Amino acid sequence: MILPTLFLLASAPAVPSARNTVVPEMGVPFACGRVFPVSQGHDTGSHLQNDTYAWDFRMPIGTPIVAAQDGVVRMARGDSNQGACDPKMAQYANYIVISHEGGVETQYLHFSAVVVKPGDKVRKGQLIGYSGNTGWSCGPHLHFKVAQTRGNGWNNPSVPALIAGYGDPVRDTLIAAPACGNTGDMPVMAANDAARGSEPLAPASASPRDGEQAAGGIPAGAKAILERATPAANRASDAAGGSRQASRSE
Repeated sequence: MILPTLFLLASAPAVPSARNTVVPEMGVPFACGRVFPVSQGHDTGSHLQNDTYAWDFRMPIGTPIVAAQDGVVRMARGDSNQGACDPKMAQYANYIVISHEGGVETQYLHFSAVVVKPGDKVRKGQLIGYSGNTGWSCGPHLHFKVAQTRGNGWNNPSVPALIAGYGDPVRDTLIAAPACGNTGDMPVMAANDAARGSEPLAPASASPRDGEQAAGGIPAGAKAILERATPAANRASDAAGGSRQASRSE
């Protein structure tokens, strides 16, 4: 009796898992030629529940934000100019939600200005808005996540995802957008938010505790990396400018 039962179990076809095991990979969500650190990772601080798998990127207000993948804008808001380090302010965030193939979407929060509207088709790397400090925000940054399209709201549950070239980066990882092919590929800095465009980064802190968003300033060891990322042409131009200034001073 035991042998026939074992034979039946061994010959039974495997039941496929109902869970989608394909982890979506998205591009870097800010404009080419720029480097910014991850200031908050997964399952810490405000990244809980629907935002468990989100990332925050610390950056100045007015940084160009781009679509991380081809898709269609499902939701967009850009009329708020309110923000503070308070959960009650979450409702005041400017945001964009882009639908992608495979039943997933990307969410971008805290814009100072939005340049797309619902129904717009966007390409990977296309400008969609400028970073800001609106909503529940403890310093200028971009909140970015990949989510399942489960409802019509703007805050669907996040899912594990990868960023092309970086996998699943943790806090203080420096993320560099692809190099620009020509000057036209780099959208200009434009806060489009006169009242808040001059706000500084969050105050520097020596050692952020677990569960907190990393404070402003350049992470330890990042300065040399940023200097290497600066195009040689810019360095040469700066040097030439310095020489001309020295000549005028003599």
